[in-house]
Amino acid sequence: MSKQVKYVVAVVLKNKDNPEEFLVVKRPDDDPDLAGHWGFPAANIQPGELPEDTAKRICKERLNCDATATRFLGIMSQKRNNYDIFLMDIDMLLADGQQPDVHAAVTENTKYVDQKWSTDPLDVMKSANGGSCCSSIFLTDRGLLDRDEWIASLEGSSTVG
Repeated sequence: MSKQVKYVVAVVLKNKDNPEEFLVVKRPDDDPDLAGHWGFPAANIQPGELPEDTAKRICKERLNCDATATRFLGIMSQKRNNYDIFLMDIDMLLADGQQPDVHAAVTENTKYVDQKWSTDPLDVMKSANGGSCCSSIFLTDRGLLDRDEWIASLEGSSTVG
């Protein structure tokens, strides 16, 4: 039997007042993938949905805010233990007068437990080292991670499903 394939979008939300800042979220400690890690909010693409629509939905459902897609950062695939994933990162710019709030968000899926604005890309290095595609794409885009070395290091990872 073949493994399930997931198509996923992650959002790198930028602060309009300070474009160097990006939002990172903390996954719950009981999360099946990357428990307790800081990373970027993400969601599966729903049937018939375009990636930028998924990014807008992530902002609304997971961050309780509105934002506009500004840039495609990258895409990668990964064979995980329980499924295969194709994930893309999209830069989003927070709408005027909006503030993200994971605590006020209403979602049926992963409910992030904390958030913070950051200017330090290394805040997501632990999740990249644990197998996070979205953190890896972000760090690769910033020139801080070699994609081929990262992928080779994940074989047999117990951090992601």
